[in-house]
Amino acid sequence: MKTMIRTIPVLACAMLFAGGHAWAQEQASPAESLTEALPVCRLDPRDSGKLAVEPCRPAPPAQPRRAVSQVIGRMPAQPAPSVVPMASLPPGPAVPMPRTPQPIGSCDTGGCRDAAGARYNGVGNATLDANGRICHRNGAFIQCF
Repeated sequence: MKTMIRTIPVLACAMLFAGGHAWAQEQASPAESLTEALPVCRLDPRDSGKLAVEPCRPAPPAQPRRAVSQVIGRMPAQPAPSVVPMASLPPGPAVPMPRTPQPIGSCDTGGCRDAAGARYNGVGNATLDANGRICHRNGAFIQCF
């Protein structure tokens, strides 16, 4: 039984190779002649969304296609950005720098207190510290600018 199962695919392949090609050519010729008998596709003059006659065949190309090699050029070199020197700050009162984020200890309806006990008044993420600076709450930390 095993040898019979193995030989069936071999026989089928042999039959396809021996006569299948000629059969495919015979079947292709009527199909080609059918497409030659069909009119060239044209749009309906009353409705441009429809074809005038169906079924139809595509129009032959006006010119034969020609091979064109694909050219991929390199990107032009970008000049290095010019460095603009920073102007020094004018002498005067010290510019306040942002403090490091402080962990929040507790919050109530009027604001929050950090771990050191400093009060931040306001609701939501924008609050003010005791000096009137704007502070931003981000999760469990608050930072004043």
